[in-house]
Amino acid sequence: PSVHQHRPRPSGILSAVDKAMGPVPRVLLRDEAWERARPALPCSEDMPTSAGDAGRYQLLGEIARGGMGVVLKGRDVDVGRDVAVKVLLERHRDHPEMVRRFVEEAQIAGQLQHPGIVPIYELGRLPDARLYIAMKLIRGRTLAALLEDRADAGEDRPRYLAVFEQVCQTMAYAHSCGVIHRDLKPSNVMVGSFGEVQVMDWGLAKVIDSGGVADEQRSRRSRVEADADPVRTLRSGSTADESRAGSVLGTPSYMAPEQARGLLDTLDERADVFGLGAILCEILTGLPPYTGPNGNEVYGKAARADPVDQFGEEVD
Repeated sequence: PSVHQHRPRPSGILSAVDKAMGPVPRVLLRDEAWERARPALPCSEDMPTSAGDAGRYQLLGEIARGGMGVVLKGRDVDVGRDVAVKVLLERHRDHPEMVRRFVEEAQIAGQLQHPGIVPIYELGRLPDARLYIAMKLIRGRTLAALLEDRADAGEDRPRYLAVFEQVCQTMAYAHSCGVIHRDLKPSNVMVGSFGEVQVMDWGLAKVIDSGGVADEQRSRRSRVEADADPVRTLRSGSTADESRAGSVLGTPSYMAPEQARGLLDTLDERADVFGLGAILCEILTGLPPYTGPNGNEVYGKAARADPVDQFGEEVD
């Protein structure tokens, strides 16, 4: 078979136990709906070429893709569960800044312990030396997909307001740990098949010193050693994390004005609060705060804090 066609293989750990003590059970729970599901791209170009596996995870195909990484469906052969394995894209393999962000995503999301945040299982390395993050596989749909399927903005509004409330609770927890997300939007909210709501993609997350006006004032002078952060990364306290003036990270349709202007070193929890408001705007009206025929126009509206309502009129 090709490198992308994987046969079931015995777990190294359980095989060792079998040899030492005799056969041990392999318990598999019923999951009929997902047994029928198949990865969208079983022959993804970002699947590893060396045996196709990552440690004890058997990789089965691509299920999602972003600017920094590709998410593969995997199988933990030791405990018999499906997992999501996020792999750094091949083109970012030797890019120090992207590798740093990838590692920090694993560290931040791994330390945030909340029902609204996807549990991280492992940070590891593929046979081709690319990093991967193994995490819980969320079975459901993004809030963006659910909102897109509505016949009108008023359809099933109580359900989506309940989803929004759970997102707010999740972000309140993250902020209490000194973490801001910086890319809140409906496509980064997953609504599970059984009602669970989780905030996804912490790749742009940042650990802040204290937040609010104090954080803004601190960014205007030399940083001094601060108390330990509730959430720490290998680079906590390093000024290298501060983005250069004029750079922009995030999604403009949902972006706070200061973020759209590239003032990333002054961002605090209020940027996420704006993102929450942008999600609520789309739930209530069917449109995000900023829309336009092209990215430059949307960026401009975000930088000027110039929202439009669903009829295309400027909001005072």
